[in-house]
Amino acid sequence: MSSGTRKDNILPLESFALTAVPASTHNVVWSPDAELAVGCDDCVYIFIPDFTIPKSQNGRDPGIVRQYNDVALRFPSVEHRSPELNRPLFDYVGQEFPEFEFVPGGGGSGPVTSQGSSMNHLISLEWSPCGLGRMNRSVLAVLTGAGTITVYCEGASDRKNAFKPRGRNARTLLPWVAAWGVGAGLLLPVVEGHEVEYVKEYVTAFAWARDTDGYGALLAYANDEDDIVIVSVQAKHDPNADAGDCGQWRVEEVARFTGMGPHPKAHQNDPDSFPSGSSFSLSWGPWLKKGASKSSMISYVARGYVGFRQVTIDSPQHKMASPKVRVDQVDTDGVCLYLAQDAFVVWEDLIWTIGQSKVCRGIIATPMLAKAFQVSFDDSQSGKIVRHTAYECGSAYPDIEDDTPPHNPITGLVIHPPSLSQTTRTPSYSLVRLSATHENDAWYQTNLPLPPNPEDETAGPRWATEINQIVEHQLPRAMAYRAVVDGGSVGSEDVSDEDEEMETESFEGSNYDPDEGFAGIDTEDQVHINRVRIWGMASSPGGGVTAVFISQHNTVFYGRDTFAGIKCRVLFGRHDSSAEKSEEALTTLAMKKLSTEAKTWEWMYGGGPPVPGVGSSTIQSSESRSALKDHFELVVRQQVCSFCKSPLRSDGKMCWCGKGHPFATCATTGLPILAPGLSRTCNVCGSKCLNRENLIVMAPQLKDIIMDEISDEFCGNCGGKFVN
Repeated sequence: MSSGTRKDNILPLESFALTAVPASTHNVVWSPDAELAVGCDDCVYIFIPDFTIPKSQNGRDPGIVRQYNDVALRFPSVEHRSPELNRPLFDYVGQEFPEFEFVPGGGGSGPVTSQGSSMNHLISLEWSPCGLGRMNRSVLAVLTGAGTITVYCEGASDRKNAFKPRGRNARTLLPWVAAWGVGAGLLLPVVEGHEVEYVKEYVTAFAWARDTDGYGALLAYANDEDDIVIVSVQAKHDPNADAGDCGQWRVEEVARFTGMGPHPKAHQNDPDSFPSGSSFSLSWGPWLKKGASKSSMISYVARGYVGFRQVTIDSPQHKMASPKVRVDQVDTDGVCLYLAQDAFVVWEDLIWTIGQSKVCRGIIATPMLAKAFQVSFDDSQSGKIVRHTAYECGSAYPDIEDDTPPHNPITGLVIHPPSLSQTTRTPSYSLVRLSATHENDAWYQTNLPLPPNPEDETAGPRWATEINQIVEHQLPRAMAYRAVVDGGSVGSEDVSDEDEEMETESFEGSNYDPDEGFAGIDTEDQVHINRVRIWGMASSPGGGVTAVFISQHNTVFYGRDTFAGIKCRVLFGRHDSSAEKSEEALTTLAMKKLSTEAKTWEWMYGGGPPVPGVGSSTIQSSESRSALKDHFELVVRQQVCSFCKSPLRSDGKMCWCGKGHPFATCATTGLPILAPGLSRTCNVCGSKCLNRENLIVMAPQLKDIIMDEISDEFCGNCGGKFVN
């Protein structure tokens, strides 16, 4: 598929380069609205999707189409925040702000971390569910080496000075603001009846729970004392707030339990002791509704053990009020197995009914091996979990019978959307490992069905093909080591570029002739000159596209992991080489609870179904939208031109007066927009909708309808979120 062309309504995916130095794995994450965040050693890159649909002019190719704006937001994440950052949280719930002597950085009981000796590099990051940020968007939580989680959100901006890439209104790229944090002296309020002693915690891992139906979100974090804390997070934002405002937040600790597991801690001098901590040890499963309540499983990784604890939220729930959260006293289930550092768990986003039991499934990355599991909500196995040593259950050492390469850890694993018509024994998944070389064929693995032509080298995601081309690139040995013989210090980019022009330049001064080839050089003796590190993999909200973050290194010359010496790229791909989705796959994507932004992304790049109100599939008026516009029909007739005061006539998207003065119409009500600053622009379809307060001024008799049926955050045409 040529660049910039569409095939079956799918646009090509364009990779991009980054000037970055990755310091940890699992550092690429996708938000529920298709925003992409990439973590580096001391900063975060945020890429905002561009939903502009390319249009060819005079039958010409529209050129390269990039799924993200050319300009990205980059902000540092290493600052040590003062406890004063959380003072508004205590003021909101009416609790006294705890006063204690604060020393910047550090926390917990570790010999290094308690002294604040960390460089505070970025460890992990994760997007929240929708609803916590401005315009019902997500916020980004970042964990750093000082043991602190900082939550960043998009601050209010001046709509008059909004950044306009490609000649249209778009979201601003102003620096995001730190709303609140936890860990290393950043304390949180606690709900009534839940007692806790305020100490400087050192946070080791965290995870957001999945969407809780518009009533905020739950955040779980673990500290170095093996405590697992559940925090309720809610927020509300004023659409007309001053620039930089981060909104009002209600953040409270609602539960805490010990996640130590059945194995006793080994002494550091024990010869059988091994490091087993994980910065990605927490993960939430899907929610199961049980009458008036809903439950979810939270998994935690301990020494040689993965535990599953059930968390329940009781109804009724109210916005900006403390939820009723209950945590079981013991684990519902658990698995004993050998776990090395940075083991993690990934859940399938579906609850199966097996007999009379509700079951959820997932994959445990040890991280050398991928182990499938399933947990029942109804059949508790807590009675079988008793205290024992790692020798008794065989989890002290790895299983020597496993034939998977034991020294290449899994750095990214995604579970693909399940098929409702065909049940498999294990979830469908794809994984990547840290190191990709020409001698290692297991850096990409999947249990998806084989393509129709197994010999097709391009089968699978596009990024896998690109990585394979990089690691398989070869040069004659004499050419590859020429700089070493000459005493030069050529960087990796001088010999590892795939472009033919760059490759020819590297042969200058040698016996290479473009017509006759190499004179006097053994071209049979070839060496591979590249290797790749794969730092993370993430799946788009609908599962149609995956992204990987890689760095390219040279196998011949030494290199420096600095901004000048390392090449980083973000690659994209689909897991169906033909870029065609079956009707069942389209139905699966449509059934998911996706935002309009996510649905549009899947339609444009992942092979998802068309989105009503976007592009050629625009629906001018649904029944509900027509009924709403009928209420404003009389108000529309009363509007006159702002310049000549003559009556207006409408053709649907525009209004005109007799003298030809044009006015855009509100996509929600059909009213003309008679002055600037009265409306908001949709980030997806570009439609304009009048602000709710302006509608009340224009039609005070319809105030109840306006407040009940018209949103101040969502577009009335497609349901997308406003720019600001």
